[in-house]
Amino acid sequence: MDLDSVRKHLRKLKSYAERNGIEKTVFRAVEGISETLADREYAEEMRCNRETSELLRENEIIGGSIKISILVPACDPDPDDFAHLLDSVARQTYGNYELIIVDAGKGQDTEAVVNTYMADPDAGLPIVYKRLPENLGISGNTNEALALAKGNYIALLDHDDFLEPTALSRIAEEAVHGAYVIYTDEDKYDARTDRFFRPNRKPDFNLDLLYSNNYICHFLAVKRELAVKTGFRSEYDGAQDYDFILRLTDGMDEEKIAHIPEVLYHWRVSINSTADNPESKLYAYENGRKALQDFFISKGYKDVVVRDTDHRGFYHADYSNTVIDKEKYVLLVDDRLCPLSADFERALSGYFVRPDVGIVGARIIGRTGRTICNGYERVTGGRRVSLYGKMDFRFSGDMHRASMTRDTEAVSRHACVIRSELADCITGDSMEMCDEIRKRGYRVVIDPTINFKLTQ
Repeated sequence: MDLDSVRKHLRKLKSYAERNGIEKTVFRAVEGISETLADREYAEEMRCNRETSELLRENEIIGGSIKISILVPACDPDPDDFAHLLDSVARQTYGNYELIIVDAGKGQDTEAVVNTYMADPDAGLPIVYKRLPENLGISGNTNEALALAKGNYIALLDHDDFLEPTALSRIAEEAVHGAYVIYTDEDKYDARTDRFFRPNRKPDFNLDLLYSNNYICHFLAVKRELAVKTGFRSEYDGAQDYDFILRLTDGMDEEKIAHIPEVLYHWRVSINSTADNPESKLYAYENGRKALQDFFISKGYKDVVVRDTDHRGFYHADYSNTVIDKEKYVLLVDDRLCPLSADFERALSGYFVRPDVGIVGARIIGRTGRTICNGYERVTGGRRVSLYGKMDFRFSGDMHRASMTRDTEAVSRHACVIRSELADCITGDSMEMCDEIRKRGYRVVIDPTINFKLTQ
């Protein structure tokens, strides 16, 4: 690890300690060591994958009926970084696209780079360029680019990030199959060390995880008419994509939301980016919380309070201020479990203000602090596994998801609340019980901020 990386980690730990205290910082530092080791393995994996993608690029460019408009709102990016972005678009294996660049910068460098590529017939870039008379902010600038789009789908690309060669072809494949919203996995890229790290392996669409964090983020493609209808709102600049995704997916048939489990987008880190320095744009995190809070209010959930968590850009929707009549739900708690918070019943039952939630489970931890249940899912062969099983409950897990509320296949019947109308689903098997609840169209939610400890 170079000196700059050491300084970066120390800066992050100092900020974390100031917010959360020494004990939590110690656990975060230990978890960070594991992440660093995983990053080394990923860097080698990515090197091999990119060699393969270079071979793919040598094949003939694929055509298709789906036209994709890539929107790039630019505001004085580093010229070399911006050229890297353009190179990554020029190297796409899918040919039916347009690259729309709206330039809100004060300098001339962006336009000069664009002119170089437009004058080069070998670059093959179908660029639509517009110089804005003033900087309208990230939302306003993106809306300007959106207004120029002619494609069936729009895709969002930040002005210093870049794509894998197969990004557009994979997007087009899902579009042909009828998806309205398409997103991919992503990672981070440090140009100082030419290193790819911290892959974000995302789940398929998970509404309650989205209510905890904008995990969808990059690379995102959307049917153009839906994007135009939704638009970007300047009051949430810095988190405008989070506000956009919350409203875009609200009430949408989840079968129309496609996840491509491949890292196809690279988020460039710099001292001024939230990818590398969480303190660089605190307003973005504040606007993210505001976007989620305002979204809940628009849904009529005025008593739900969105709170910051220990981790920047990650939130917790607190339903404990919502009072649900006791006859509306059944509380199931094993006698061997002791709650670690006094208001656990209100916090869990409050979720039933939402008509889509059928059961909410708490996290169960053992006497030594190791996780026993933080949700269940099935793996190959139908075997049930406990998510984050045996992990110390003070660790937050990959992308902090062990500490985030999310939808899951099943929760433990030993610490949960269930809607009264679903009481006939209650059985001695947690997986079977939750399977039936999901078959009836309800969500199964795990809230790991509510903890029960095994006492005997």
